[in-house]
Order: sequence, then C-alpha cells, then structure tokens
Amino acid sequence: MKDNDNDRELLSFWAFGDLHYRDRIKWKALHTPRMMVMFDDLHLLWHEKSLPSFCVSPGDIVNNGSPANYAFARAELQDQLGEIPFYPGLGNHEFLPDSDDDHLHGENEFCAAWQKPVRYAWMEVSIVCIMLDHPSPFYPGGREPNPHIFFSEESLTFLDDTLAKYADHRAIIFAHCPLRDTVLDRDPERNLDDDSRDTFFFVENSEDVRSILAHHLNASLYISGHTHSGWRSPQLIFTEILGGHPITHVNLMSPWYTGRKRGPHRDAEGKLQYASDDPDVLTSFAFQVYSQHISIGIRDHLGKVWLGQWDVPF
Repeated sequence: MKDNDNDRELLSFWAFGDLHYRDRIKWKALHTPRMMVMFDDLHLLWHEKSLPSFCVSPGDIVNNGSPANYAFARAELQDQLGEIPFYPGLGNHEFLPDSDDDHLHGENEFCAAWQKPVRYAWMEVSIVCIMLDHPSPFYPGGREPNPHIFFSEESLTFLDDTLAKYADHRAIIFAHCPLRDTVLDRDPERNLDDDSRDTFFFVENSEDVRSILAHHLNASLYISGHTHSGWRSPQLIFTEILGGHPITHVNLMSPWYTGRKRGPHRDAEGKLQYASDDPDVLTSFAFQVYSQHISIGIRDHLGKVWLGQWDVPF
C-alpha cells in the first residue's frame, strides 16, 4: 500500500484467540510447545518488520480462574511480549474452578491479576478500543451451568456511552463471545464447530448490541473468540451493514485447539492426551489499520504461512 493522505497506516496490532494457560505440569507439557511455536514465529515476523502497537486477547486467557493460572499466564506473556502492551479480556473460563475442590472464580480475581476493570477502553492514536466483559457461565448462587449468554445492562450502557463519548474517533470493539449469525460451522451435518447459532456460543441479546452499533457511525470492528472455530469456518471474517455503515465481525481462532471435541482429553487410563483438528493450524491474527480500511491476516505458525488476508472497510 502506498503511504499517502488517503491510505496511510495508523497502527498495527495482533490478536490471540482463547489461549487457555494453566499451571499444571501435564497441561503445560501439551500446551507450552504450541505457544512456543506461535511466539517463535511472531518474534521472527516482528524482527523483520516492526513491533505491533499492542497485543490483545478477549477472554479465556486462562483455562481456569485460579491465582496460580493467572500468575503463570502473566509471566509467560510478559516473557514473550516484553514491552508490547497487552490488553486482556474476561471470558467464561476465567470463572471456572481449577478442580472439584476449588471454588468458583470471578471478576475481582481478573481485575487483581491484570490490573484492569472487566470492561474498559483505551486510545490508540485516533482510534478508541473498547473491551467488553463476559457474564458468569453459572446461574447465581451455585455451580449449575447457565447456557445462555446475555450482555448485562451495564455492558450495553458502557458500549453505548463509550461510542458516544468518542463519536469523533473510529472504534474497535473486543468481546469474548460473537454476535448471533456471524461465524458458522464448517459442516453442520457433522457439527464440526461450535458456532454463533449454537446456544452458549452467541450473545442472546445480539439485536440490542446491533442496535447500539447501528446508532454509532464510528463503530467499525467487533472482534471475538470463544467458539474455537476451525480453519475455513464460514464467516470467520464477516461484514454486515448496520445503520447504513459497515461493521466487520472477526472471530479469532484459538492457537490451543480448533474444532468441537478436539484439544485436551483424558483417555481410558486417565492420561491427558491431545487431539488436533484437521487441518491442524496454530493461528493468530494480524491487523494493520489504515485511514480507509483494515488489512487482516491469519497466520499459521505451524506452517509459517499466511492462510489468508482480507481488506475490510474502516
């Protein structure tokens, strides 16, 4: 791209899908090598070009919300990212106990670990970035799982108010869960992927979110994770028109595993095993933000190749 007044780069950043750090020896034996492959490739890319303005991961950074897992994730990411700012989000796994004897975890532990509120905003050059929180995956007062995801009134108000406050700045929104009817299943008959039409994998008050996004012309990009969608899942990157302006949804594949019933599991003898997807890809997402558009690249760190690149309106 030529660097001119109509098409100049404003910033670049990298986004990671669900990372699932866990401070358990057997877990790390499977997990750490994949993270090392990803970061080794990223370090080479960043050395060849330039460091990103920031890195971000909108939730499920830890597999369970224990202090040990938070401490491990923070140490690992600090070691890999160095001085690159990192912006975390709250996902459903941050609430989960780390064992049958462990208690449920919550927002206060997330805030203490990352020194961030559960929902917040920050400025990058002329762009406002908005991080939304994820509701607890349990019904109040117990451990019964709640399969229905609704953004709270506080979250909706925060999104509406922040977009209004920064009306003169284009906005990028991060949230753990996708909106309904965005990312889809590679093969619905075989149900290869959790997707945005499966309960628990879409925001059930998505129309309220879309109404807010439609009302604010500065809303441009909604980036989420949660589904662990596989490569070539339809609408991984999907642009729709709301209120007469484009909104692009980006669903971040997880570098830990993709596809339903993949990843870590225990065999008949109780040993922790790992089942990879087909194809097995280990991805993160690169964003280059220009004056008039955003270039999005999906990098497979196993093959050290770009799987695809998209240019979306901004």
